[in-house]
Amino acid sequence: MNSSRNEIKLIIPKGCDNAPRKQIVIDFTVALVVKPNETLKEYVHESIIWYQLKDTKKIEGQSSFIHALQTEKKDTVDCLEIYEVITHGKSASINGVISLANGAKIDFCDVYVFSNTSKSGKVKEIKSYRLE
Repeated sequence: MNSSRNEIKLIIPKGCDNAPRKQIVIDFTVALVVKPNETLKEYVHESIIWYQLKDTKKIEGQSSFIHALQTEKKDTVDCLEIYEVITHGKSASINGVISLANGAKIDFCDVYVFSNTSKSGKVKEIKSYRLE
């Protein structure tokens, strides 16, 4: 997307700071929106699979994942509002709304599977749901 983390408004629910995995999911979601490759590489497993369900796309592997984010044409994001972050074991989910500069809103939900239950586990699978 054509914005940096400093240019978007980020709204996070209270209480997300009590679990390290929740913060990882938030940071990862922000990275998906603003595309800082260093952050994504830190959290992405080499054999990640990203299902973009609206477009029936399946992206496999870290380099393909990064390449897809770099080449996607996206509108400028004004605000990322996160409603909930839920984590349990190797699974996590996050949902909210992305507000674009052109006034459009995209409701989203991403469901994550991590490589293990530790906070050092990497994102191994994402299922992304988007409603415009």
